[in-house]
Amino acid sequence: MKKIIAISILLFAAVVEADTSDYIWNQQFEKKLALAQQGDMKAQYDIGNMYLKGQGTARDAKEAFNWFGKAAEQGYSRAEYKLGYLYQRGNGVTKDQDKAYHWLRKSADKGYTPAMFYLGKLYVSRGDYEKALIWYTRADENAYHPAKDEIPKVKAKIAKLQAQRSPVSVVKPPPAAKPVPVAKPAPAAVVKQAPAPAAAAKTASKQARYARAMVSTGSWKLGGKPADVLPSDSNVCQSQGNKIVCQSDELEVEEKYGVVSYKLNTEITDFNNEGEFNIEYQKNVTLIFPSDPDNPDLVIPINYGLQAKQLMRCKVIKNDITCYRGKTRERVTYIRS
Repeated sequence: MKKIIAISILLFAAVVEADTSDYIWNQQFEKKLALAQQGDMKAQYDIGNMYLKGQGTARDAKEAFNWFGKAAEQGYSRAEYKLGYLYQRGNGVTKDQDKAYHWLRKSADKGYTPAMFYLGKLYVSRGDYEKALIWYTRADENAYHPAKDEIPKVKAKIAKLQAQRSPVSVVKPPPAAKPVPVAKPAPAAVVKQAPAPAAAAKTASKQARYARAMVSTGSWKLGGKPADVLPSDSNVCQSQGNKIVCQSDELEVEEKYGVVSYKLNTEITDFNNEGEFNIEYQKNVTLIFPSDPDNPDLVIPINYGLQAKQLMRCKVIKNDITCYRGKTRERVTYIRS
C-alpha cells in the first residue's frame, strides 16, 4: 500500500511539473509574440525557435522560417544562421544549398561561431575541404569546440587529395639485351575435349536467373516507401554480369541526435538456386543536421564519408523479398509495387 501511495505521489508530481512547464512556456510565448509583432528582432528569433521546437505552441517549421526571416532582414546574425540551417535541411522551406550558403556566410562574417562551423560542414558536403578548413579553424579560434574534432579530419582529406594529384615519377628500365635465337620445338599434338553439356548449366542456374530477373525488374518498397537498397524510385540500378549495382538518390534518416543526409552504394550478388542472394550496402554520409544546432555540446557519433559496409541475406518468396540484417538478424520484407 505504501508503495502504491509513493508511486501515486511521484506521478502527481510529474504531472504538476509538466503542467507548470507548459504554463511557463505558454506565458513566454505570449510575451515574446507581442514583442515580435512590434518588430523586436531578438523576440522574432525567439518566437522562431519556439515554433521550431514546439515550446509554448505547436511545432510549425513554416512559421519558424517566417519569424527567422523577419529577424534576419534586420541583420540579426543568429536568425541569419537559422535561415541557413533551415535551407540546408529543407525544413519549413524548399531545400536550397545556395541560399543556405548565402545566409550562413552573412552570419559567419558577423562573427557568429555556429554559423562558421556549419558553413564548414556545407563546404565538406561540396567536397571543398580547403574552404571547410578555413571556417572550422575560425570557429575553433572562437572557442566553438566541436570544430576542433573536425579540423584533423579535413586536413587528412586535403592531404589525401594532394597525394592523388602529385605526379608520380616514372623510372625508365634499362634497355633489354638482344634475345638469343632459340630453336623452335616441334608442335605438340592437340587433343580436343568434348564440351560440357550446356543444358545442365542452364538447368542449374534457372532459379538463380529467375530471382535476379525478379529483383532487377521490380520497383520495391519497404513500409510504403521506396526501398533504398533495391531497385526503386529512390535509386538507379544496373546489371553487371551476375550482380546488380545501385546508387541511391540523396536520402535522409532521423536519429536521436539529428537528421543524417546520405547516399547508398549497393551491390546485390550471389544469387543461388534457392532464390537467395546477398545485399551489401555502404552509406556515404554527406551532411548532418543536429537536432539542436545551437548546442556546441551535442555529441554526433558518426563522421562524414563512407561508413562500414553492411550485409543482408535475402530470399525471393513468391512476389516479395524477405531479408535479415544486422547482428540481431532483424527481419524486413520488401513488397513489389
